[in-house]
Amino acid sequence: MARVCNFDRQEKLVLAMELFWQKGYADTSVADLVAKLQINRFSLYNSFGDKLSLYREALTHYLENYSQPNLSPLLSEEADVNDIIRYIEAFIALQSSQPYGCFLQNAVLEKYLSDQVVQQICARLFNGLHQAFVKVLMRSQALAQIDSSINTPQLASFLIMQLQGIRVLGKAKQYALIEDARQVLLTYIGGLKS
Repeated sequence: MARVCNFDRQEKLVLAMELFWQKGYADTSVADLVAKLQINRFSLYNSFGDKLSLYREALTHYLENYSQPNLSPLLSEEADVNDIIRYIEAFIALQSSQPYGCFLQNAVLEKYLSDQVVQQICARLFNGLHQAFVKVLMRSQALAQIDSSINTPQLASFLIMQLQGIRVLGKAKQYALIEDARQVLLTYIGGLKS
């Protein structure tokens, strides 16, 4: 008969996510996980599999519960270019409150090249953000808020590139550089308006 888990698995997953987010995959040992989650090795392996499986699950949890919910303003059927501006402003503000940067960005830098599952998880974020931007930009064109000749997929890619750079600068605590970039980026977007 299988043993029944005597702890809240979701709670332990969040603790593991926080540890991986803080220390990274390579610098988080199984002993670190056992200490942080306050469960023994058997329970850790029985509940989550190996360290890599737990890391991947923690990364998926972060995507679904932290990253994707932030896209809500862009997913509204009424979203327009002004919502993109507000999204970028909120995104930039968030960078100063994340002392370890973005967990997904950290995963891109640490595990992306060596782990196909991490690639797929990160691709879900980038593809979802790209699709949201394209949809909002196309709606903005239909509302004559921005020029109809703008290539919306290219502009969406450009915005994602800018946001990823801002994430890296945020992790490096380069807030003055972020502020300068913010002003240029928002001026650029404002200049797209018809």
